[in-house]
Order: sequence, then C-alpha cells, then structure tokens
Amino acid sequence: MLDSSPLAGRADRSPASPWPPAGDGGDDDGWLWVALGLAAEVTEDVTGAGLGGIVGLALRRNPRRAHLLVSRVLGKHLPVRPEVALGAAAALAARARDVSAVGRAGGAPFVLGYCETATALGHAVADGFADADYLHTTRRAVAGMRSELELAETHSHAVHHWLLPADPRLLTDPRPLLLVDDELSTGNTALGTIRALHALAPRPAYTVATLLDARPAASRARFDEVAAELGVPVDVVSLVSATVAVPPDVADRARALRERHGAAAGGAARANDGVGGAPDGSAMTGLGPPRSVTWLRPPWPAELPDGGRHGWAPRHRGLLDETVGNVAAAIADRLVEPGGRTLVLGTEELMYTPMRLAAALGRATGGDVRYQSTTRSPVHPLDVPGYAIRCALEFPAPDDPGRVSQVYNVAPGRYDDIVVVVDDGTDATAPAAGDGPPPEAAGRLAHGRPRRASKAAWPEAAGRLAHGQPRRASTAAWPAGLVEVLRHCAPVTVVTLPSFVPAGAR
Repeated sequence: MLDSSPLAGRADRSPASPWPPAGDGGDDDGWLWVALGLAAEVTEDVTGAGLGGIVGLALRRNPRRAHLLVSRVLGKHLPVRPEVALGAAAALAARARDVSAVGRAGGAPFVLGYCETATALGHAVADGFADADYLHTTRRAVAGMRSELELAETHSHAVHHWLLPADPRLLTDPRPLLLVDDELSTGNTALGTIRALHALAPRPAYTVATLLDARPAASRARFDEVAAELGVPVDVVSLVSATVAVPPDVADRARALRERHGAAAGGAARANDGVGGAPDGSAMTGLGPPRSVTWLRPPWPAELPDGGRHGWAPRHRGLLDETVGNVAAAIADRLVEPGGRTLVLGTEELMYTPMRLAAALGRATGGDVRYQSTTRSPVHPLDVPGYAIRCALEFPAPDDPGRVSQVYNVAPGRYDDIVVVVDDGTDATAPAAGDGPPPEAAGRLAHGRPRRASKAAWPEAAGRLAHGQPRRASTAAWPAGLVEVLRHCAPVTVVTLPSFVPAGAR
C-alpha cells in the first residue's frame, strides 16, 4: 500500500539517546522534507525500517543537485557500528543471489563498486558470493598504470571514474556483472557502465544492487529499454525502493533554508582561535585542546591489497580475516580508552579495510566502536534537530592536498579515541613511531559550517584533475590537515597501510 505523505514508510524511532551522536538518525527530519517540498512513496522495503530507517536528509554544496539522501547504514557521512554496514551489505548480497538476473544466471559474478561512496559496500556485497572477483572504480591515478575504461557521473561533484584492474581480463571475462552503488537516483551512470562493458565483452546478465532505489518511473523504464537493446536481462535489486517527487523550486527552497538557519546561528559561522557561533547566537568553543597523535605501521602481507582499486580475488579473503585481527590488537594497545567510544575513520576510497578493522577492534576491546569515512562530497552542515549533517571538518585531501576533503559529525567530546586509516601513498613522511610533528595545514571546526584550511599551508606538490585526466598526487603527501583537526577532537592513532600497486606498474 502506498502512502503519499512527505515521508511514506518512515520507521517510528525512539527519542535520540546520547549515543549515537545527534544527527545519526535519532531526530525527526520530517520538517526538512516538508520544507524542501519532497514527497516519497515507498514501494518495497525488505528491511522493515522504512525510508527514514536507512537515510536522512541534508543539503548539498553542489550546483547540480540541491539535496542529499544521507545513508544511515553505509558508514560514509554518518558513523555507524561496523556490523550495521556489513549486515546491510550481506542483506543486499542475499537479494542479488535470490531474486536478480545475475543470481539466476548462476556462476561467479564480477562485482563492480563505485567510488568513492560504495567502495566498501561493493566489496562487502562481493563477500556474499563464494567465487566473486571485485573491483571498484577510482579517481586516483597510479604511476605506471593507464585506465582501461573511463566512466562519467555527470551529476556528481567529481565526474570522472577510472578502472585500473591489475588483470584487465576482469573487464572482458564474460561473466554476469553485478554493479553496486549506495543509491540510484536516475541509474544513468549504471546504464552507461553496462553499455560500455557490454561493448568490451557481452555478458549474460546485468544487475545493479543498491541500498536505496529512488529512480523515477521514466528512469526505471530505461532499464527495460537497455535490456531490450542488448538482448540480455538488466535489472535492479535494493533493500528499499521508493520514488521521491522533487519540486521544480527545490534549489530555491534549499537556499532559503541555508539563509534562515545561517541567520539563526548569527550569520556565516566564524572561527577565531577555535570559537564559533552557536545556534542561539552565543559563543561556542569549536575545538578542544590538541591531544596526542601516535603512528602505527602494522605488519601487512605484501600479497594482500589494501582494497579493491586494482581488483580483489576470493583468495584474499582468508588472508584479510587473519590480518585484521592482528592489526586490531596492535591498534587496541595504542588507544587511550580501549573499552571506550572509538571512531575508526577510513579515508575516501579506502573504506572496506577500515570497516573490517573497526569490527575486529570492537571484538578485541569490547568498546563502543563506530566507523565512517572522509569524503569528497560537499554537504552543507546545519546544527539543527533532524538534520543529518550537524557539523563538518574540512582539510586538504590526504592523497591530493590541492583539493578539499571533509568528515562530518565529528566534534570534541564524542569519542575517547579516533583511529584514522590511510595508505602509504598519503602518508609517506609520517614517523614510524611516536607523535608526529605538529602539522601546519590545519582545518577548523565551525559549528554549522566548515572553515576552509588556509591554502597557503597546503603542500604545493598537489595532484589535480586536468582535461579529464588525473595528475599524479605527490608521493610526499601526508594527512597533515586531517590529523590536525582530529587531534582537537580526541587522541588520534594514525594507522598506515601499504598502498597496493600491481607488480607490472612498479
């Protein structure tokens, strides 16, 4: 039965508790749906939690799109228990096995995840197939490698994706293809991928697996048209399927909301020695005093990739299972409060291994461990009840200091420890042990808005996107700005993993 209320299918939830932090799903965001003029109809829900159980709502800083459905189960913009994110992926994999074209085709599929948001989701979905190979798209250039295929995500803040498999046969082996993304708004990127890969090597079936299928009717019809065009099944499976009606003036509505709540916070948030404007117009300390920073380079098997950028084979699974337990034990020894509240933070595309480390760390310490990741995605923070993104930290991207990266809903007092996981392409100058030197590239936390770190403090050897191709990031890049903002929120442990580079590219 369809409900045409602004948030049809929304799950009832108890009032917010002190944990998880505000903005992670405890507050009612129905007012925001009404203010933006959005109306949703849930047509399928295998979770029983409703649309509000898996997404919140925020405003983008993206001229192409006004609003963002913020996943409550993905572990990207919002912190989640790692078991929640892994469980959502397992449920999605089960849907793909049981009711999709790829599942009906049989055999081991090739699973492709989209960067940066769905790199861990795709990887964990691939875990649900015994013999599946996995690869995710990437926006990072790698010396000695050329992209086998370039994809475009036209509505995104970062348009281009590249495919850099160590074994190009992944793209031409005619196995069923399972594409994984966290949300489908139109499905155009997925359809473009299917057409491009079908031109390389026709496959017997294509399925897109997504947490939320929010395509309008016309976009759903296009999948049937592509299936007829290619002569093979093309379908979509999801945990929740809904249509979201967007009014033509949504951009104006979003602008009015930003202005209204900006004014309530005393205009544009200002930071002066860590002091910003509170929602009631009073002064508020934005950052705490700097805390300790320790660095850890754990033993890591040379044959074990740090993720799926160049491909991930079934043989890697058992080795990762063994390795994450040992690394988690080493991390636990560095924590200030091993049984306390710990955030494990992945960095942009590096999401799956940090999520697995977070799960192992929770088992090792018995503490309350949450997981999320930094992101390129620019979202407008508002410190008001029901809004998903309550505050933002902004800093030079660790692997490309010439651009900005963010982390959301991290602030002083929320965690006893923060563990940030980077790869050694982003951390080449970090000390092997002990505290690192105080980084100069500092972002600042302003409640309700991020304050941009001074570009004058950023390293000049910056990778940039030029004419649709990525310029290689400096190997001397390291996460100075990220570490500096985090250490004003809690003690920080920086875990550096070796960045896997295929032998042919070395």
